[in-house]
Amino acid sequence: SQVLPVNGTREALFSFTQAVIDRTKSPLVISPNPFYQIYEGAAYLAGAELKLLPCIEEHNFIPDYESVPESTWKRCQILFLCSPGNPTGSVTPLATLASLIKLADKYDFIIASDECYSEVYCDESDRPVGLLQACAQLGRNDFKRCVVFHSLSKRSNLPGLRSGFVAGDAEVLAKYLKYRTYHGCAMPVQHQLASIAAWD
Repeated sequence: SQVLPVNGTREALFSFTQAVIDRTKSPLVISPNPFYQIYEGAAYLAGAELKLLPCIEEHNFIPDYESVPESTWKRCQILFLCSPGNPTGSVTPLATLASLIKLADKYDFIIASDECYSEVYCDESDRPVGLLQACAQLGRNDFKRCVVFHSLSKRSNLPGLRSGFVAGDAEVLAKYLKYRTYHGCAMPVQHQLASIAAWD
């Protein structure tokens, strides 16, 4: 109930956004900038406005979440994260993830963490912390309002295989699975077998 295989994170990020955005509530999607183009297209095609948060050097190339006004958080339905970030390689600290989880609780939005670069980082002694790890350290084993996206593209150098998974809040994933029942397609058997070998 908390893990769903997908045909790569591109498909997943796009279709997930279509599945969870509520168009009746003037939706807003927040994204880091620079950003993976799917965040933008997914937001617009789901009928949402896109708010870009600059990733600049003075904030270690991580958005300055503290400068975001309350009025923006109130409209937010999805906050996209990317850590380690593309193209900067910046890693979102555990303390920042914890504060964002609290904001998601307060304003009732979903954190969608694109973690396809989770195993591409500079310091072997300081591995990036993922969003679900942050949840677990906070004792939130239901991963409420938190969803992560992983792919074999970067970690196993298999971008053409189109193989990944989404994991997190079971309630959110149930809604997404229902959408994918009609929208998504099954992964070819040979891709499944190759995926098993790569994930292992």
